[in-house]
Amino acid sequence: MQSGEGRLEYQPVKGPAVKNAGEEVPMNGFAIRLWSCIFVMLLMAGGAVVAAAETMSYADAVEQLAIACRADLAKYCRGVEFGGGKLKGCLDANAARVSPQCQQTRMTVYASIARRAQAQRTIGDICDADIARLCGTSHADAHLVECLVSISPVAISPACNQVFTDTGWRTERAQQ
Repeated sequence: MQSGEGRLEYQPVKGPAVKNAGEEVPMNGFAIRLWSCIFVMLLMAGGAVVAAAETMSYADAVEQLAIACRADLAKYCRGVEFGGGKLKGCLDANAARVSPQCQQTRMTVYASIARRAQAQRTIGDICDADIARLCGTSHADAHLVECLVSISPVAISPACNQVFTDTGWRTERAQQ
């Protein structure tokens, strides 16, 4: 801007600003880029949570428990074999004493495994119509998984698609 004497005066352009202790502080380009990156990372993290909605495999469950509960397992479950529900039994017996990290992972793992087992028990009932329509077979057919894996998820009803995803069979076949 020009003043009356022909000089240029600096007048800040009103742009993005943040409030700091009640005072408005303008954001420079770096701050804008930083906040943009943080926002994008939060959006991506939200997408990761949605993508993580699949159930975990039994091997992944044991691995997560082994990592999160390493110290608790050494302290309370020394010598316990991990197979046959013995690890779960030991962690359940010591639930009041394990670390918060172990407790949180334990609950997450148990919920995921329970959802996986439930899906594997109920897929025949939930997907009966889809299986007949898309695979031309009964739900007891030995080629059920191969059939459902070969079909686009958009062709499967939402309920069947979700229960099939929850069984873990889709991702296990993709990894083979």
